[in-house]
Amino acid sequence: MVTIPPDVQRMMRKEQVIVVGTANQKGIPNVSPRSSFHVDYKAIYWYEIFKHKSYQNYMTNNWVSVAIFDYSQLSGYQLKGNIEIVTDKDTYYFANTRISKNLPPSHREKIQKLVNENDVKIIKFTPVAIYSLNPFDFEKVPGLLDVDTTVDAVLESNSSMYDY
Repeated sequence: MVTIPPDVQRMMRKEQVIVVGTANQKGIPNVSPRSSFHVDYKAIYWYEIFKHKSYQNYMTNNWVSVAIFDYSQLSGYQLKGNIEIVTDKDTYYFANTRISKNLPPSHREKIQKLVNENDVKIIKFTPVAIYSLNPFDFEKVPGLLDVDTTVDAVLESNSSMYDY
């Protein structure tokens, strides 16, 4: 299991927005910002309020990319991994409580209203690879890779390590 390093968690909390990248089954990409999320060392949880393109993509492709960046420092990270829609009541309560506490003050009221008026899903993202987006840290391989992601598993899936 890849753990999300403290510096990545700190950047997410400081910047208060992550960018979620998905693709549909034809490979057409989509990116969408999220400001209502909770991050810990194992996963990122976020509200899926509108259920438009990203949500539809989750239904056919659970591979997701999450990017976070600090423009002022020219640094950031890309996390690649899998999502699942939280259905377990205890996990949903845990994530909902944490996300609610982390809502940006400038959007808190608006987001809470949307959550209360809609059948909001909570998405759990679990990373399998983490890359630096620092332009001075050119990497062809991830800084962290899930130990369960073996070369054999990649070959069997008709992917390459560069797909991660």
